[in-house]
Amino acid sequence: MDVNRANSISPLGSGGSKKGHARDHGEEKRDKDEGEESPESPWEGTEAFAFNGMLADGLSPEIQKAFEELTQQIEPLRAEIERARGRESHFKELAETHAFLPLPGRREFFRELTHVLAHMEGLTTPSLIVLHLVNADDIRRRLGRNALDNVLVHVSSVIDTILESTDVAGSLGGNDFGIIQLVSDVTLARKKAEDMIQAVSANPFQWQGKTTPLDALAGVATLANIGTPEAALDAADKDLVGGQGFLSGEVDAPDAPPHADE
Repeated sequence: MDVNRANSISPLGSGGSKKGHARDHGEEKRDKDEGEESPESPWEGTEAFAFNGMLADGLSPEIQKAFEELTQQIEPLRAEIERARGRESHFKELAETHAFLPLPGRREFFRELTHVLAHMEGLTTPSLIVLHLVNADDIRRRLGRNALDNVLVHVSSVIDTILESTDVAGSLGGNDFGIIQLVSDVTLARKKAEDMIQAVSANPFQWQGKTTPLDALAGVATLANIGTPEAALDAADKDLVGGQGFLSGEVDAPDAPPHADE
């Protein structure tokens, strides 16, 4: 053996020794056509798993384990997000509805009013009516908090009986109610305010065997040239405070029965 002669060294595989020259495309194709099997994947037979809806196949056991641990950490976070969304929806519903009145709360009523103000085109000058229950605080002092809550429920029911299908009513908080009259003008709005006051006066409050007459005031504001719900409420409140006599329940119902306990 000539030790000075350079011999090429070829890798050994399942088919024995190969020639040292590079294989051309034709040889590779022939081998494939003859059924030569591709080398076995080092991860063949490892267990695949789904991650975020995708199949994580062909990964090393270490990487698969890392993904599994990551998934275990993510799932509780997803559950917490769903719970937070549920709480958000619940609190939103509470904010939109009154605590005990069958009417939208102030926030939801203002949202409706904002929508009307932003879509005035085609409407015949909508109006806002503010109805104030004058002797609600007196009922609170004489009969208690529970009686006050119930008289407000009673008044909201009375209001509901005279609303048109296009009217929107809501609670403004305290002893005040708001009514948006979509099909309206100043004359119609004042007529609706009078009807509400007369209806409240005609339906006294019954509580624990006692009858208490109700007095109300109302203010009206047309929504033309008004840009915000706050401005609309301020205009109607100024009309109420201005002492429009024909809007006073005491004027419209002078013969109201006395308190049963007087």
